[in-house]
Amino acid sequence: MMLKPSVVFLLSVIMFSPANGHSFENSPVVRTVTIDVDGITLRARLYPAVTSAPGAGLVLLHGWNWPDNDPATGLVAPAREFQRAGFTVLVPSMRGWPPSGGVDDCAGKQVNDVLQALEWLGQQPEVDMEQRYLAGFSQGGQVALLAASHHAPVQGVAAFAPVVDPGSWGQATSIGGIREYVMKECGGPDGWRSRNVMNRVGSLRQPLLLVHGDADLRVPTQQSISLYEKLVELQRPVQLKLIPGAEHDQDTVLQPQLAIDFFRDIARTNLQPTNEP
Repeated sequence: MMLKPSVVFLLSVIMFSPANGHSFENSPVVRTVTIDVDGITLRARLYPAVTSAPGAGLVLLHGWNWPDNDPATGLVAPAREFQRAGFTVLVPSMRGWPPSGGVDDCAGKQVNDVLQALEWLGQQPEVDMEQRYLAGFSQGGQVALLAASHHAPVQGVAAFAPVVDPGSWGQATSIGGIREYVMKECGGPDGWRSRNVMNRVGSLRQPLLLVHGDADLRVPTQQSISLYEKLVELQRPVQLKLIPGAEHDQDTVLQPQLAIDFFRDIARTNLQPTNEP
């Protein structure tokens, strides 16, 4: 049984002005929240949808960055795009990056952190628990896929340029420093098994959208292609979108509208009546 995370809202409500110069009054609201998980505190931004009834909720996960940076700040624009589309969006700074606590463990404890974040999101008044989704870029995509394989309570997942198999990633990447990261932070060969999405592919049953640049050498495109081919073989609901000429660039590959359309299609399908008595 999953324990409910204890949650503390910070007292401040932060309002940001969009780049187009609109007034603060017309800006989307974002709340800073904290979520206590497994001995540490996750700090996150919550972008609530402007809605009169509970609606869709999304946990959006960042990729790897240098330890002193907060990679979640790079997801403001995508989060707002989802927010404008009617999603309440939770963007945590994952374990190991400030201002959250803990140490980056290459999709180890980070997976359970996200499962607890999803539980927290489902308790918010803006969110319908039956309309939760999960998305992530790069390492965030890996964490999202692994969380889905651990029965995350979501209707669908969008993974943008995800790491799928740490072992083959370390061998195929063009970036030498990644090989060292895979050996150290990902636990070397002994730690790869639990972090390898291919080892848990049989537990991936939610509809999946995989998006990858076809010129990605940092996290090679084959990572998504291999997962897609295996899921097709298992007759699981999966789509693959390759972005022509795109490298491992979040601004190019993480296209919120692709996920918005995908999630809306899932919602429409779920609302269709069945012939069962």
